Amino acid sequence: MAANQENTSNANAQQRVSLGRAVVPIQFGEQVIVSLLYNHDANPVHHRPDHALQWMLGLFSSPAAGAEDGLESATPEERLYTLGAKLLSQQDVVVMPGIILAAICYERFVPPSEMTVSLTTTFTYPLLVPTKGSVEVSVEAFEVPADGAAAQIPGCRNIQIEAFAPGVSGRIVRLLKMDALVFRANVPAKQIVEEVVRPKFDEFMKLSHKLAGFPALTHPSSISQEDRRRYLRIVEPAGSGAPQDHGRSKKTRPITACAWQCKIPRVLTEVIDYLRYHEAYLAEVKAYYAGRADEAERREAIKRYVAKEIKYRRLPEAQGETRVNELMELRAHLYARQQTVFDPRCFRDDGCATSAGTQMLFDLQLSEIRLRRNIHRLFTRGRIKDEPVFMGEATVTAQPLVSRELANFLCEINYSFETLKLMQYK
Repeated sequence: MAANQENTSNANAQQRVSLGRAVVPIQFGEQVIVSLLYNHDANPVHHRPDHALQWMLGLFSSPAAGAEDGLESATPEERLYTLGAKLLSQQDVVVMPGIILAAICYERFVPPSEMTVSLTTTFTYPLLVPTKGSVEVSVEAFEVPADGAAAQIPGCRNIQIEAFAPGVSGRIVRLLKMDALVFRANVPAKQIVEEVVRPKFDEFMKLSHKLAGFPALTHPSSISQEDRRRYLRIVEPAGSGAPQDHGRSKKTRPITACAWQCKIPRVLTEVIDYLRYHEAYLAEVKAYYAGRADEAERREAIKRYVAKEIKYRRLPEAQGETRVNELMELRAHLYARQQTVFDPRCFRDDGCATSAGTQMLFDLQLSEIRLRRNIHRLFTRGRIKDEPVFMGEATVTAQPLVSRELANFLCEINYSFETLKLMQYK
């Protein structure tokens, strides 16, 4: 079975046809700042260097974290000590929002005149951007053989896009992988909806009925003329050297499916905030971690770290236990995967979702929790009035931010987790 899967994977790789490459400079002062304004993202990881370092250190100390070359089989301690020291030597870096980076890659290779039916993005490594300067991202696009019902429709294209950039150690790492199902402009949209979109919508609707009583949210959203202008500055900055200009002026370019997808994480952030205080969810987490030996070890490591904060007068002794509980409860949330299927009729030039100011309602609901793997699966939907225009699912991982390894690391190097702005104890 495994051999057959490997042979299939190798065959698909050999059949990939290159659509081109691009090198995109990502600058903190342009794309990152503008993407925050466009996306209204409340996640402090993206725009606070100290929080970005906290979050990255927590990622490195996770047993399931992706490793850079040479660290694939390293233990969490080895990976954290190797990459953590290099990370702390870089002052003032932020994390580029992954969904915005995906849009930058996608909009360079797929013209709005084609119908985007499905976008699946897997985020494999966060992009760190220095607040002074830029970092170059290499983007590669391929067309690969389609399968399933979509492959039977003439004009179907299965596009794969990957992005690469230097990791913390300077070695090139893959940041994300996108798989897109696209159709030529002359394909009947009704046929696509009946044979491809509707079956997927029915499949996603099953997710909306799971975990009754857990957080669900309906959030109104729109893309204004100003939002559209900002979005175009992100995905096609002046002199970007994009492989194609899509034959359009930026001023007349419609709002794309990819632009709407970038709004989803904003609502996901709110759902995650609700989870932190939701009784049913907290009870689930508490029951899972209760009595675990590794949790007892993690608490002892955090206690040693807090004792050091007290020793160096960073914290009053009376607040020690409160501080331990605070660090125990912190979680690192990682946006790991997003799949969205669109109704192409709504995203054509005259479609209801392509005009600035269109009001859309986003529905998000927690549909599955696998605490053993730190996975949270959420149902996502966008609708205009009562008609769904896209539907999908998002996977978010949530793990303890301050692990045993991270607490020991901070103790050994004498860094304060409170700021992580390279503040050394005297």
